[in-house]
Amino acid sequence: MKQQLSTRQSCLIIFIAMISTKLLSLNSIISYDMDNNAWFVFLMSFLIDFMFSLIFIYLIKKVDKPILEYIKEKFGIVLSTILSILIAIMFLMKTTQIMVDIYLFFVQLIYVEINRVVFVICFIVILLYYSSRYMQSIGRTIELLLFLILFSLVLSIVISFTQIKLDNLLPFLNINVIRTAKTTFIHNVWFGDFWFLFFMIGNVKIEKNTTKKLVWSYVISALVILIFTIIFTSVFGATASLHRVCVIDITEVTPRLINQARFNWLVDFTFPIALIIGLGLHANCVSICFKHVINNKLKSKTTIATILTTACVLAICVMFRFTFTSFYMFIKNYFCYANTIIQYVLPIILLVMIETNFSKNKQRRRLMYGKKNIA
Repeated sequence: MKQQLSTRQSCLIIFIAMISTKLLSLNSIISYDMDNNAWFVFLMSFLIDFMFSLIFIYLIKKVDKPILEYIKEKFGIVLSTILSILIAIMFLMKTTQIMVDIYLFFVQLIYVEINRVVFVICFIVILLYYSSRYMQSIGRTIELLLFLILFSLVLSIVISFTQIKLDNLLPFLNINVIRTAKTTFIHNVWFGDFWFLFFMIGNVKIEKNTTKKLVWSYVISALVILIFTIIFTSVFGATASLHRVCVIDITEVTPRLINQARFNWLVDFTFPIALIIGLGLHANCVSICFKHVINNKLKSKTTIATILTTACVLAICVMFRFTFTSFYMFIKNYFCYANTIIQYVLPIILLVMIETNFSKNKQRRRLMYGKKNIA
């Protein structure tokens, strides 16, 4: 029997997936459009995502086998293949976004332009490794390294705490509804972390309070990010949009700590653990989709899916030349529309399809039992 994720591992995967995509450049990007109300865009996005996460948490209880296999069995290989390709495209863009963010992170960390060839070679190894793993092994890795990740988050907040200026949050709730809705829409690629729950359907041990723990893991992760966003805005105020690598910049605002002990280095060298694991999680989801598309008769389908995942991510990075601006403009002007359909419309369609299938099965059973009783 295939090994399943524990509830603890599932919750930690959600946590790492969320913080790895939102604590680098996203606060700065949204601050450019929303000034001191960036936190409100995060709040709106989290509320929307939370509603959709409930769909997949509900399906985790209902479906007892891996979701792509279930769809293939109940609705046919054509539909499951199309679905896998669409999800793979969505996760490829999310993986690329993390790759670009990590590149910018290390460039700012060492204040030197990194040779892109060296960077690519290093991350080929990471992508190949994580794409070939089961999600369970990544979950165990997170369990082992959780302390370091939490340490980096807590320390970054503690270092910046003395520089908080609540005046930078004023005027509070001075929000333009249309502007907020537009900003939330064009940045939807950075959200949608509830899709990791999709890959947990039929792949999680249903334990006591599993669904409650999954819900709480999402809520707590969202609160951590909101707290970070509020602190980031209150520290930098009107200049928040100029600080592109947020988790580094927020630890360099206390001169005494930097001059005496360089405590910020502890964050600089521990937070990348979360980034690399987050990158691996996204690449792993792409690989799962590709494995489903590849003919099951091929014994080397894992190898092919791994190579294909790595090649696609690197091709996208090369296409945008590892530059954040060109990648961001593509998402903002084009991909955000396609991503909205994949990210938010597909879950509703899946829920309707699966519920309809369950209803039909119940009716068939009633008819069968009714005929047996008559006989």
